[in-house]
Amino acid sequence: MENKTRLHYSKLRQAVEKTACRKIATPRDFDFLAIRIADITGARVSPTTLKRFWGYIPNESNKIPREYTLNILALFVGYKDYDAFCKNIDESPGTESDFLNNKSINTSQLNIGDSVKIMWSPNRTVVIKYLGQDMYHVTESINSKLQVGDTFHCKGFIENEPLTLFSLHREGKVPTNYVCGRNNGIRFKVNPSNLGGG
Repeated sequence: MENKTRLHYSKLRQAVEKTACRKIATPRDFDFLAIRIADITGARVSPTTLKRFWGYIPNESNKIPREYTLNILALFVGYKDYDAFCKNIDESPGTESDFLNNKSINTSQLNIGDSVKIMWSPNRTVVIKYLGQDMYHVTESINSKLQVGDTFHCKGFIENEPLTLFSLHREGKVPTNYVCGRNNGIRFKVNPSNLGGG
């Protein structure tokens, strides 16, 4: 297997784990990931297939994954397909991995009804409300392709990093994924629905 292909596979595994917010290392992790992929993409990849791609099954790590599997994993992390993922990796200058110490918040830290104001260049502002179970809906959109009423799934927000919205639903449209701040990342501000009362 070519070194470049190995690099792409490694980066894809890292991106999947980042999107899933979970290190994939045990049978339970692979079961979880298979369900998560189905929830987000609407497509099925079996835990056994995922184990092969992660090299969890002995002597299986050098087998070439099916194009279908690679495309679904790329879709899961916010790309149109595997080719688009590889193109982004190849065209990205500088270091491809690093620790993130940026301001961040996980969906689990929010309460239903909390609003999050998201901003990214150039002059894009969107306000979203948390509905529970990683789902949000857009309540305000300025200079963005997102529209009021759009709903989507998201695990959390990291300042100055791109934000991928999964299973974006809009009335009359096929669900898709959407990336905010692909080049320079986003900024965000949380507005709690209840400031303590009284």
